[in-house]
Amino acid sequence: MRGLKPLIIVLTIILVTSAITPLTQAQPISAKRIVEVDQYGLVYVYDEVPRTGGLTKISFPKEMLGKLVNYRSPEDPSPELKEDRDVFSIIVHSRGGDLVHLVTVFRDVVRWDAMNARFMLRMSLNPILDERVGEFSIIVKLPSDAEPSRISPNYISEKKEGILSGNTSRIDLTEKRPQTLSIDFTSDKLTLLEITDVDAEYSLPDGFVKLGFRFRNVGGGGLSRISFKLPANCSDVGAEDQLGKLLSSYYPEVRSLDVTLRQQVRVGERGSVSIYFKLPANNPYVKVSDNKFKISPILPINTTVRRYSVKLLLRSMEFVSSDPEPVELVRVYPETIKLTYIFDHMDPFSAENSTIILEYKPLLSIFRFMPYIWIGGILAVVLAAVTCIYLRRPRIALSRVDLSMRRLIEEADSLTASYQDLTSLITSGRIVEKGYVRPRILDLRASIRRHGDRISTIASDLMKSSPELRDLMASLRSSVRRLEQSVEELWVIVHRYLSGRIGRSAFEKRVDRHYKLLKRVYGEFADAVEELRERTK
Repeated sequence: MRGLKPLIIVLTIILVTSAITPLTQAQPISAKRIVEVDQYGLVYVYDEVPRTGGLTKISFPKEMLGKLVNYRSPEDPSPELKEDRDVFSIIVHSRGGDLVHLVTVFRDVVRWDAMNARFMLRMSLNPILDERVGEFSIIVKLPSDAEPSRISPNYISEKKEGILSGNTSRIDLTEKRPQTLSIDFTSDKLTLLEITDVDAEYSLPDGFVKLGFRFRNVGGGGLSRISFKLPANCSDVGAEDQLGKLLSSYYPEVRSLDVTLRQQVRVGERGSVSIYFKLPANNPYVKVSDNKFKISPILPINTTVRRYSVKLLLRSMEFVSSDPEPVELVRVYPETIKLTYIFDHMDPFSAENSTIILEYKPLLSIFRFMPYIWIGGILAVVLAAVTCIYLRRPRIALSRVDLSMRRLIEEADSLTASYQDLTSLITSGRIVEKGYVRPRILDLRASIRRHGDRISTIASDLMKSSPELRDLMASLRSSVRRLEQSVEELWVIVHRYLSGRIGRSAFEKRVDRHYKLLKRVYGEFADAVEELRERTK
């Protein structure tokens, strides 16, 4: 026993030392946040927090929910957003690793103090977590020329131009009411820009793109220049506004287009600008294969957009179908179809996930035969001239009113032909065939609207020039408006069916009911047209 006693003491010391050593060497659990203020006012928040099992919850004060633009995590392609009474949380599903990363984008976190001519950054200092951490660090990235005048909390300080940072171990990240990050600063490089509308026009298949922006200067100095980030390898780059071409500089190595506005846009004022460029053959925004286009909206400026309109110009192609459905189809002759799509909200993240899948059918273009057509046309004109010289007949001169009445009848006949094609979709039962009815009803809707607008314009002119026709023209204009409205209501029903919001049975019942109304409204229009014919005899 005496021989074993020293050995037991030595083993005990070794075991105690081995148990204590990991504790002394273990690093404290920490969390990190990076706040970055972008050039036009969006704020990106990067959080790195300890992983807590399969679900990691990162929370923010409830009042920041209305300022949230979007969020993303490399560990989870579809994080879950959950609202509670005091906070909202983004739940990240992850299976491995010690850390979870989350990127959140906010707007209206930076405000403009016009009285003191400065910017004010106000947001929660830290993420709200379910477990405590030993240390928390934060980095704030402002524009490089920023000059802070007030920073809170006081352990954050400026390390170099535009970069502030700090860390602390005296913070509880499980508190539901976190501290506030508060920084007041000035900067000439920052402008709070609000993009209200974007009108994008894609010419297919040549890949020419034009983007029109309407914006408002919300805060900062006067806005004289806007920078855009274009796709790689673009050509034919330029900018313009309503008065013509604008001065611009394109730097292809960094894909930057700097546009100088025609006049400075001050705080509170609105402006507009358009840029245009041609995409390279292989690009991620317009892809084509097997008679299908996959089009992604291009957002070349790092901000949010309230309304993003996409117009696709199909040249020498026939529209077959698309997902989502277009809100409008118009034939722009010759050989061009214009499709319109509307996105209610667009931001840098959602732009990558918003796509239009369009199926088309190639058409034989007549333009390759244009030289022969021109020669034939010239020969026809010469022949007609010779015929007119030797076979002259007395011409009956028509008055301006008679000519307008004849134009009215021609437009009414064209509208009637489109109406008959529309009703044949219903009576034949083919209106329930989504692939068949989709392009046809859009085309007929646009045709009826086009002829209806021309009828209303001619009728309004005749009401002014010929008082004796006032009642007839008023009746004709009123009936064509009701017919257009009835066709629009039918389109709404069809669109709900095509988008899957109502089933086939409910759709057929609604169409049957609306068909009766459509026939009655057309009957009123036909009566007015018949009276018009009697007047022209």
